[in-house]
Amino acid sequence: MKAKHAMFILLPALLSAPAYADFFAVKVQLDSWQASADGSFGQTGASSPFDFRSKNQLSLGMALEHPIPLLPNLAVRYQNLKHSGRAELAQTYALGGQSFAVGSQLNSTLDVSHLDAILYYELLDNSLFELDFGAMVKRVHGDAKAHNQAGLSGEQSIKGSIPMLYTAARLTLPGTGWQLFAEANGVTPGRHQVRDISAGLAFQLVDMMLMDAGVRLGYRSSKVELDNMQGVSTNMDYSGVFVGFAVNF
Repeated sequence: MKAKHAMFILLPALLSAPAYADFFAVKVQLDSWQASADGSFGQTGASSPFDFRSKNQLSLGMALEHPIPLLPNLAVRYQNLKHSGRAELAQTYALGGQSFAVGSQLNSTLDVSHLDAILYYELLDNSLFELDFGAMVKRVHGDAKAHNQAGLSGEQSIKGSIPMLYTAARLTLPGTGWQLFAEANGVTPGRHQVRDISAGLAFQLVDMMLMDAGVRLGYRSSKVELDNMQGVSTNMDYSGVFVGFAVNF
């Protein structure tokens, strides 16, 4: 009899408890970002602004979500981020140990492509609203190059890891295939100042039992301010519209 009473007491609590996913899910996402670049870079203490050309940048990501309590979900994402620029130097410039004189016509390439490893929890996950929060490490693996018409050139690799906070939200519009989404990540206090914010609309094209797929359209803004990462400092802003495709299994 006591067992029956206990069941009646526990049943409402169980029904009102948050719902957790009872299966594993794999999410794959591909974005094409028409990113304009603005800013400066160079050997620490001798950077210079450049006139950069806008360029299409590709991003590929994958996430693994699971039903195991307390264990965070995992996502990885690679972002290509490489721009070419030109400048007429108004001051002495240096890169990779090579100095360039005032008035030099300089061609440059800055590559701050990176791999993000993200551990996150689904704080909310229902048919209308999803909210994720976690931490990530951004691993920059690129380089900086510059050369002038006289044949002088300088080159320096840029490699380093930056710890950051991560959050993402999605709102489904009931009765439609539309979804609003936003994502933001930023560096914790330290030498480097990096942040990335994006928001937009998604539309579901396929909705099946084993998979769903849709397209994404949005705007993204990113700042990469590196302070003496392997001898290179940057103060760069990237922004532009992106389109993408997402598949969930």
